[in-house]
Amino acid sequence: MFISIVMPVHNREHTIGRAIESILNQTHASFELIIVDDASTDGTRNVVRFYDDKRIRYIAHAEKLGAPAARNTGIREAQAEWIAFHDSDDIWMPDKLEKQINRVLQNGLEHAVYYTGFYRFKHGKCEYIPEPDLRRKEGDIHRELLVKNFVSTQTVLLPKACLDAVGGFDEEMPRLQDWELWIRLSERYPFCLVDEPLVHVFYSDNSISASQENLIRAYRLILQKHGHLFREAGRSYFASLLFSYGHNLCLHGDMRLGRTTLYQSLRSQIGLKSIAALIVSFFGKRLYRYLHLKWVR
Repeated sequence: MFISIVMPVHNREHTIGRAIESILNQTHASFELIIVDDASTDGTRNVVRFYDDKRIRYIAHAEKLGAPAARNTGIREAQAEWIAFHDSDDIWMPDKLEKQINRVLQNGLEHAVYYTGFYRFKHGKCEYIPEPDLRRKEGDIHRELLVKNFVSTQTVLLPKACLDAVGGFDEEMPRLQDWELWIRLSERYPFCLVDEPLVHVFYSDNSISASQENLIRAYRLILQKHGHLFREAGRSYFASLLFSYGHNLCLHGDMRLGRTTLYQSLRSQIGLKSIAALIVSFFGKRLYRYLHLKWVR
């Protein structure tokens, strides 16, 4: 099976080498690696040029368009019928593709999304995702994905036709673009899991995922685009989305809109987290952030 691997990159000269090597070391060798450089200003291009492998294709954006646009560029340029994604910060295990392809051949489902488990390294902690207690990890997991995202982009292998059918990544999303895409895909297609840690994901404080403002904008877009799906799924799903939005508004310091959103979450369904967050929000953003950090750690 020939696979197109899409890797967006922006200013990752210190990590992209190990990411590329983890792809070149795959036991399944029939692939092309499309590296889409989103207007890097460091030595990323020189690192890519170091790898003399005909399977690597390098495409450079003239201006920074963002990770969703870079991935869409790679999808458009892909020559294979199957697409995989990797990130320039992270590492694949050598048999990642091989085990996914075996699952495709065993299932015989050509229109499905295949993903793997992964280790996430963040702030000195290692966590395996998806969690063992997740109710449903395979098949129709649309409602599970409405609760939270447990599918990382670097773990996914799927037919290009599925991406074309739903329109690829939403380039307006400043964050959560993978979750937003899985929500659309899971309305149409089943998901299949290789439940092993075949990817190592490293959280970076200077990555796009570190921006609180971008996260708030992303939640606002999720509400605008897919709020009806959360409402249709049930009161608890919509309440959970509103809590996440309101909580992050408070973390960002917009206490008034944050409280309003947390109150809306409570009106949809009473929840202890929403009650606690709403109460703490009246004591100001400094205490809110402090208690959040204490809870997380």
